[in-house]
Amino acid sequence: MRIAIISRGWWCCIHGGSEKFMHRLAEEFINLGHRVTAVTMKLCESMPQQRYPLEVIDLGKYNLVKAIQFSRLAAKCVAELNSDIVIVNSYWSELSPRFISSIPTIMVIHDIGFLKNVKAHLRTVKRYILSLSAKHSKAIVTPTETVKNDLVRYLKLDPAKIQVIGFEGVDGPFHREHKENAWFDIVQVARFAPNKGQLILIDAFRKVVREVPSAKLWLVGSSGIKIKQRVYLEEVKHLASEINNDMGREVVRVVVDAPNVDVYYRIADVCVAPSIGEEGYGLTVVECMAYGKPVIASDIFVETGVVNEDRAYIFPRGNADKLAELLLYVYRNYSEALRKADRGLEYARKCSWRKVAEFFLKVIDETVSSR
Repeated sequence: MRIAIISRGWWCCIHGGSEKFMHRLAEEFINLGHRVTAVTMKLCESMPQQRYPLEVIDLGKYNLVKAIQFSRLAAKCVAELNSDIVIVNSYWSELSPRFISSIPTIMVIHDIGFLKNVKAHLRTVKRYILSLSAKHSKAIVTPTETVKNDLVRYLKLDPAKIQVIGFEGVDGPFHREHKENAWFDIVQVARFAPNKGQLILIDAFRKVVREVPSAKLWLVGSSGIKIKQRVYLEEVKHLASEINNDMGREVVRVVVDAPNVDVYYRIADVCVAPSIGEEGYGLTVVECMAYGKPVIASDIFVETGVVNEDRAYIFPRGNADKLAELLLYVYRNYSEALRKADRGLEYARKCSWRKVAEFFLKVIDETVSSR
């Protein structure tokens, strides 16, 4: 089968969960014997080499007008490829399904948290774009029931059109892999954006490092392309420098656009996911589990189905004091934390990219045959 994938951002140019999802999905389609071509926008100087053809549309500096131009050009590109199906990453409110008429389209929607957390005028524009794209797509795939329910509630979409995977694929050794050092390493892997909660974790860490001098915080993520993301990253760096100066040594390290995050999962004594909104699943949470690491997560990941009290420690989103308490508890009760990590590892082993690809192929068969 000839499969085209449209995603405005692409892994590893953009280190985001939805971008990694589309990349790994493309790889699994190839492993299963299908032909894949990905279409993306040039958002970094050096586009990554992949196992599949990557059609790159260069429109210069990103803005809303360029985004709409990309949607039109991406639609034209997949039509020329004569694909059997088009899968569209709709994380960025992608409009290309509106311009694709001759090929059935499947939208992938990871979350619609922006409907609750952005300015009113942007919310209206994104709602319109997402609704229009959904209208012109044959099927919609979401990672969880939470996202499906949000789509039905906020966009009034037909629930029969929405297919739920129930999980996302994950990469990892799928056994406890740990590199010992002199520190109690606290790791967060997430792009630098306000919804990811780095500021909450920094606030909690201020309290922890006073009681645990060996504590070290690693904030690992991508810088993003939007101005507000870069401004946020500068704030994170400033607060990290402030803590380091207060302590007289480096206890917080900010790692931007790391080519490989595996090294940080390996050194982690505990992984933290302090997101405060806009989460549809929580891929990095499960990646931590795949390395056998204890996880502390905000309650938003209970809603997405990634964590429960059996396999992770959970705190109310935005509550830095409670997060600090849990970090200290894990430090003082590490044997218990490792038992939770074992149960997280069992969950991660069930999250296979092959199963995700097979799920999509089933949706593709249904979509093509119903056409």
